Amino acid sequence: MKLKRLISGAAVILMITSSGMFAGCGAKHAEPETTKEETRSAEEKGTEASSSSEEETAEASPLFGSFTSETLDGEAVDQEIFSGADLTMVNIWGTFCGPCISEMPDLGEISHEYKDKGVQVIGIVSDVVEAKDETALEIVDTTGADYTHIIVSKDLYLGYLKEVQVVPTTVFVDKEGKQVGSAFYGAKSKEKWEKAIDELLEQVKNEG
Repeated sequence: MKLKRLISGAAVILMITSSGMFAGCGAKHAEPETTKEETRSAEEKGTEASSSSEEETAEASPLFGSFTSETLDGEAVDQEIFSGADLTMVNIWGTFCGPCISEMPDLGEISHEYKDKGVQVIGIVSDVVEAKDETALEIVDTTGADYTHIIVSKDLYLGYLKEVQVVPTTVFVDKEGKQVGSAFYGAKSKEKWEKAIDELLEQVKNEG
């Protein structure tokens, strides 16, 4: 089975990672039905915005902006999803990526263990644009990563996802969707994620 091969391959990659090497895959983003004109317009807006201070933009703007999309289960979702927790861990992954899949069981456990602490985990499936994707659903079911997974919409594709070069890429945002800390690249151990979450959660609560 394809999924078993991916997980087996991931195990080898993660063994290499223990020596300090990177565990991740080159990003392969699925592109929603978007016209060239829409893409060009978005790029022009991005160029105009870049003339302002990058630091100021990062502080003032939600990382994913305003967006609409669907979950893997077909439910509508938008940027308000972040308002439900003090800290949201956003894990951008791909169905083709062994390291992504290998860390999902840990992320599923973290989702349950930190729920009462004001933390939620959300996945963005970088190579899926349609709900009910069988491969993605099988991965989620097999790994026990039963938190919310969002598919790629036009808004997400033209926004932050354009900047993502590798998966998994993981970022943290606050209730307003603003980034907290730096992005994390590659799969991590559960212990490393717990350490990062504890530190960032304390940061958010102190700032609040």
